[in-house]
Amino acid sequence: MKVIWKLFLSTVKTFYRDKMTFFFTLIFPFTLVIIFGFVFGVGSSGEESKLSVGVLSSDNRLYDVVNSIEGVDARDFDSTESIRQAILQGKIDAGVIYNSEEMRLMLNFTTMQRDPLSRMLGDTITDRILKSDIKIDKIIDLKLTSIDPGRTVTTDLGYMIPGVVALTIFNGGMFSMISLFGDYRKRGILKRFGVTPLRPYQFILGMISGRFVVTISSATLVLMLSQLIFKVNFNINWLLYLISVSTSILGMMAFGILLSEIFTEPAVASEMGSLFMTVMMFFSGIYFPLEFLPGYLRKIGSILPLAYVAQSIRIATGVETGSSIFVLTVSLIMTMVFSVLVFVSGSKAFRSD
Repeated sequence: MKVIWKLFLSTVKTFYRDKMTFFFTLIFPFTLVIIFGFVFGVGSSGEESKLSVGVLSSDNRLYDVVNSIEGVDARDFDSTESIRQAILQGKIDAGVIYNSEEMRLMLNFTTMQRDPLSRMLGDTITDRILKSDIKIDKIIDLKLTSIDPGRTVTTDLGYMIPGVVALTIFNGGMFSMISLFGDYRKRGILKRFGVTPLRPYQFILGMISGRFVVTISSATLVLMLSQLIFKVNFNINWLLYLISVSTSILGMMAFGILLSEIFTEPAVASEMGSLFMTVMMFFSGIYFPLEFLPGYLRKIGSILPLAYVAQSIRIATGVETGSSIFVLTVSLIMTMVFSVLVFVSGSKAFRSD
């Protein structure tokens, strides 16, 4: 036990010296959280801010029409240039200029991506101006309401954060094992361990436990950071979350050791790991549901392990509806893969060196 503890401490210390593993396990996921948080800007509490629209017109009806639209806050401006500068400086989201003959709409492209209302703002204003011309004073508002299948109301950011947690697990587990087993083999460290009384299981357990703790801490910190900074609220089943995250880390560690066995050169194994990470980022439902993809791409996503990890974490955090049976089944499979690949392939690599 003392030997395993010393290996555990040494592995935690070397984690901070391994630049690639440190980046992909800690820096990369936190960077994604910050980027997504400021781009989408809304947490999963469902409290969205109003769309701020600058208005320039000699006809007072335009201000009243814009202000009457639900979810829009109208602001008066005295020139086109002042509206343009306000949009560029982020003070308003859009601008409307109307001179009784034509209407111009200025729109921040980022706002257009983030807020569905902004995409139909021009048509909505035009339609209401025309209705006011023919004295139609009764307008039916259609309110866009998201129907969320999970235990908590969520938005784009709330959906993405569990995906970033899954990506953290993938990177932390895979790259740490590529670094440890690939680099240790190349430098002859495994060969030196082979002539000591140290047993293979002690080496494997000591090495893995250190990176396991680092990865689970990083994944949970991503979740906590998003809640603290961007007010993203989850309905977390902590028992289910810990089971899902723990077993997923083990499964991704097994995947990293498998890559190290196939590609014995650490640099090549890392490149292949980066390639797999890129593929899984786009086809595993990390940033958006798999249903958004064409049918043939959904088939790719259905065979990628990260898709099931992300879904399990979303179920555990209440973002997506699903049974605990699904999460436990995925966890069992991850544990079985870990047992086979780590203790069989890992011990084989230890003895061969």
